[in-house]
Amino acid sequence: MRAACFLILAATVFAGDAVDKKTLKAMEAFGARWWKARPKNKFHEWDAGVRSALLSEAAEFGKIPEGSWKQVRAALWKTVKKYGPKGKGKGKLYIEDHGYKSQWTKDKMWAFVKGGGGKNKGLVMSLHGGGEGAGGPDPSWGMKGCMTIAPQGLLIHGDNWNRVHGEKQILSLIEIAKAQYEIDPDRVYCCGFSMGGTGSWHIAGRFPDLLAGAAPAHGVLMAQPKSQLRTKEEIATIQYGLVPNVRNLALYYFTGTKDKNCMPGTYLFVNDLLKELKEDDPTGYTKVRFKIWPGLAHSYPPGEPGNCKKFLLEHTRDTYPQRITWIYAINPHPKPDTKDTTRRYLKTTFYWIRHDRPEDKMEITAERDGNHFKIFCSASIEGLYLMLNPDMFDPSREVVVTMDDKEIYKGRPEPDFKTVVESLDSKLDKSLTFDRKIPLWK
Repeated sequence: MRAACFLILAATVFAGDAVDKKTLKAMEAFGARWWKARPKNKFHEWDAGVRSALLSEAAEFGKIPEGSWKQVRAALWKTVKKYGPKGKGKGKLYIEDHGYKSQWTKDKMWAFVKGGGGKNKGLVMSLHGGGEGAGGPDPSWGMKGCMTIAPQGLLIHGDNWNRVHGEKQILSLIEIAKAQYEIDPDRVYCCGFSMGGTGSWHIAGRFPDLLAGAAPAHGVLMAQPKSQLRTKEEIATIQYGLVPNVRNLALYYFTGTKDKNCMPGTYLFVNDLLKELKEDDPTGYTKVRFKIWPGLAHSYPPGEPGNCKKFLLEHTRDTYPQRITWIYAINPHPKPDTKDTTRRYLKTTFYWIRHDRPEDKMEITAERDGNHFKIFCSASIEGLYLMLNPDMFDPSREVVVTMDDKEIYKGRPEPDFKTVVESLDSKLDKSLTFDRKIPLWK
C-alpha cells in the first residue's frame, strides 16, 4: 500500500504545477509581439536584431513549472491564431507579398482550397503537374477527412515545386493551414503527379518531419548525368539529402516503363537504394510502397490514385520516431535562376533534433529508448541540441545521452519558456513543440 501511495504521489508531482494567471497574460502579450514581428511567409526572413531582442525577452521568463508546457503552448497558440500567417479569400486562398511576379500569380500567390479546417481535419497539399510554361491547380488528390490546398505554381519551369520558390510556397501554405485553419499537424500529406510527383518526392525527402505521408506519382529525382533517363543503370548519382530521410514516412508511388514525360530511371534507382537502406536498418523504411507498371505511359495505372489515398489515410505522422536519419543538403538541385536572389530555406530542425549550424552533406542518426538517447553526427556538433518534451520521456528520471559510445550528458533538463517559443516558431506545429533542450557540445 505504501508503494502504491508513493507512485500516486510521484505521478501527481510530475503532472506539474500550473502557470499563474498573471504570468500567462504576460506570456500571451509576449506571443503577440513575437507573431507580429515574425515574417508572414517563408519568402521573407526575420530581422536579426528584432528576433535577438525578443529571444532575450523570452529568456527572462526563465523556467516554467514541470508539466506546464501544454498550458504555455496553448497561451502562445492563442496569439498564433490572431497574428500568425494567414491567407485571404474563400475557395481561392491569396497570399500577398511573396516577392514574385509572373503571368500566373501577378502580385499574389494563390491556391484553390476545398474543405474546411479544424483539429480533426488533415491536410492534402495537391501539387499540379505541367512543364515549361504550363500547369494549373489540381485538387484531384483530395482525401476524405482532409482539407485540400491546390496551389498555382509561381514560376512554371520544367520543374516548379522542387525549386527555391516552389519549396517556400509549399512551406508557407502548410503554415497557413496550421495557424489559420488549425488542421491536424500529424495528418499532412503531400501528393502530386508528373511535375507534382517530382515536387512531392522533394518535399518528402527534405521535410519528412512535417508529413504523415507522400504520393510522388510519375515524377523524377534530380540526378547525374540527368534526371530524364529510362533505366537505373544510366544513373550515376542521385541528389543527396533526400532519400535516406524518409525512414519514418508513409510513401506510396508508382511509374510506368513507357513513361516518356518523366522517365522511370531515377525511380528505379531510388527503389534499389531504399531496399539497401532497409537491409541496413530493418526497422526503418517499412511504410514505403513502390510499383513499376510494365507498358504504362504517363498516366494513372488501374486503381490509382484511389489505392494510394486509402494507404496514406491509414497512416499518421510518427511524431517522435525511435530512430531518425538526417542527411543534409544546403542547396539541392535544381539551383535558382541566375537572377533569383532568393535562398533555399535553412532547415535547422528534424523531428527532435536541432542543429543551428548545419553543414552540407552532414549526417545525423539518433535513437531514443525511454530516457536514453544515442546520437551520431558526422559534422561539427557545435549548435547541436536534443529537443525534449514530457510526451517523449519520463521527466522524473535522469536523461542519458551518448555519442560515439561515450556518455556526454546525464541529468534532468528543466523546462523553460524560451525553448517553447523557439520550437513552436520553428514549424508552427503544436505536436513538435518542446519545452527543454540539451546542448550536446557543452
